Amino acid sequence: MIVLLTGDDQHAIQSQLNQYKAEIDAQWLTLCYHRFSDNQLDKALSVARTRSLTDGKKLVIVENCHLKQWGDTELETLQQLVQVPDSTILVFVANSVDKRLKVYKHLVKYGKLLEFALIPPWRYDLIEQAIVSLAARLYTNTTDNAVTAKKIKLLLSEEAVTYLAQAIGNDMTRAASELRKLSIYAQGRKLELAEVQELVPCQTQNSLQLAAAMREGKSHQVLQLLDDLLSRSQPLMVIVSTILTQFRTWLWVKSAMVSGVKKDGELAQVCNISNPRRVYYLRQEVANTNINALARAVTMILDLEMSIKRGADGRDLLVVILGVCRLFQVV
Repeated sequence: MIVLLTGDDQHAIQSQLNQYKAEIDAQWLTLCYHRFSDNQLDKALSVARTRSLTDGKKLVIVENCHLKQWGDTELETLQQLVQVPDSTILVFVANSVDKRLKVYKHLVKYGKLLEFALIPPWRYDLIEQAIVSLAARLYTNTTDNAVTAKKIKLLLSEEAVTYLAQAIGNDMTRAASELRKLSIYAQGRKLELAEVQELVPCQTQNSLQLAAAMREGKSHQVLQLLDDLLSRSQPLMVIVSTILTQFRTWLWVKSAMVSGVKKDGELAQVCNISNPRRVYYLRQEVANTNINALARAVTMILDLEMSIKRGADGRDLLVVILGVCRLFQVV
């Protein structure tokens, strides 16, 4: 079997690799489990072509593949794919792929492509689903240790799942670690929100959440989020650039809606939104928002960004952010 794994969800990719590794007899790992870098392609193919000495499966992983840098030499080496026996699991791991490349087309001609993209940070619904799925796999996953895995059942209330999605965000590596910790603590007992809040601190407050709180005029929440970001030494320019981008996007979407653009695809094109599925959520977010307030907010944040670029410190940050927040408060 030949597989090309790609995407920016490193946790999902590693989980997939663990599943392949679990297909190998543990006592033969030394003989049947091999990892190579992409500059060892010839050696990796040579190992992959030979049959396992144990008559079982062999796993050969080629890591950090940069397909764009692979030329005619690598393409010639990959002609050996046809000689890879069925008992070998040959896996190529790449952060991204260009589907126009000859190398890519040759790989998928003989193998299958599995893509693992990170969940967008604004899709809390999908993050919640992923957390529920991860919690279920803690109970049924038998790839590492079947005896232990069956003992760490984890049940979470709906409120706890919602909190975890907000506290952890789309970092599925951290999600798996936190869920494993919770499962050990719970010992099969269902955990409610209060216990989860105590055990899993909300450390992933990000600038997107800050922008959302500003747009909703929630000054108290704005202060908490900003304090959290600064306490974790988040660079001022990163914070300001993120909220500026977000408010610009909201302004573009609101302007397009006011101008009569109704179709999501057209609105995505007009507003230069690369992911059309995000349009639905952006529509909801600006539905009851004043367009003049959005325009004023963009101007204020842009001025703040310019002053920071000129060397100003962060003393104006709080003033401007609270000023923007007040634009959206209901009088």
